Amino acid sequence: MTADGSWLSDPMYVLAMLLLVAAGAEALAHTRLGRPLGGALLAIALAAVLANLGIIPTASNAPPMYEQILAVGASISIFLMLLDVHLAALKRAGATMLIAFAIGALGTVLGVLLAFYLTGASEWLGEFAAPMSGMYVATYIGGSANFNALALHYGVVNEGVLYAGANAVDNVATSLWLIALLSLPRLVRRWMGSRPLCADQREPEAGAVAAPRQLSLGSLATLLAMAFFAYWLSGLIATALAGAGWSVPTVLILTSMALLAAQLPLVQELGGAQLLGTYGAYLFLAVIGAYCDLASLIELGRIGGLLMLFVGIAVLAHGLVVFGGGALLRFSPEVMAVASSANIGGAATALPISNGLGRPDLLLPGILVGSLGSALGSYLGFAMVWLLAG
Repeated sequence: MTADGSWLSDPMYVLAMLLLVAAGAEALAHTRLGRPLGGALLAIALAAVLANLGIIPTASNAPPMYEQILAVGASISIFLMLLDVHLAALKRAGATMLIAFAIGALGTVLGVLLAFYLTGASEWLGEFAAPMSGMYVATYIGGSANFNALALHYGVVNEGVLYAGANAVDNVATSLWLIALLSLPRLVRRWMGSRPLCADQREPEAGAVAAPRQLSLGSLATLLAMAFFAYWLSGLIATALAGAGWSVPTVLILTSMALLAAQLPLVQELGGAQLLGTYGAYLFLAVIGAYCDLASLIELGRIGGLLMLFVGIAVLAHGLVVFGGGALLRFSPEVMAVASSANIGGAATALPISNGLGRPDLLLPGILVGSLGSALGSYLGFAMVWLLAG
């Protein structure tokens, strides 16, 4: 307990609870009832329940540890998972993922337009109707950095209640959608029945991801040292490139380093990279679940309900376009789910979704299109504001 007497502000307590969530999710995933849900979905659900019961912090009182796990933890996990990737098998998945992501981006734009007119946003948001619409286009194509860029430009950050409500709704909607993405591919496959998939989408290509090797103390120490050193070095390189006028996302540099290392025979002999990466993904998902702060929405009253309706319409429309378009093109529903997660949650969420769906071969394509979305999100968000305000 810290000096102020609050368990929730004690980082050791928070970390212990998140580790417990990861352990509990994995244990439940091996039970008869938990097996259909999977460990990834259970990690989100368990953390969301604990957060809304006041056992761990929510988004409204999030400790610095949450941001560190989302930034550092997710990056380290991505690096570790990519150490088992074989580049030669990723050509076809990359092109398909790019198309799937473009469909998802189109779904986001159409969904926000639909939400704008169906909810009568101009009446209850007034002058901020167009900027808020642009913010949600930006974040559901490129991530929260683009969301905040538009919020700063249009002065939404100066509207305390509105900005807080927009963030709360974004957190809740993202958490719920990621949970849905872990189950939707199974439902879509059931709906598609025996309809054939594209030849290059029937199964993960053999060799795309190396068979897991046994974890040893030596490989554990080596893998963690490599991951943390690569994270530090990628930040250093990104800063140097920015100083030279080149803006390159850190995750792309880290991804490149992991892929290069993965081709080295010495690294291929190390066991446990996927195991450690999956564990990190559980912690990442636990934080996502904790951000699902229902109490904050209730406190916002009418504006919270309208914002939730707005975002709900936008995300559901996005989902219909993504999976409907994927079905028409006969793409694997797992591909569409990872593309959707890269849209709605950003590049980092490709890790838990691809892993939770048993498609680690989709991790790299998901990260790449998610990074593309980060670059394009603000432009499309500003375009939406111009369209609605013009």
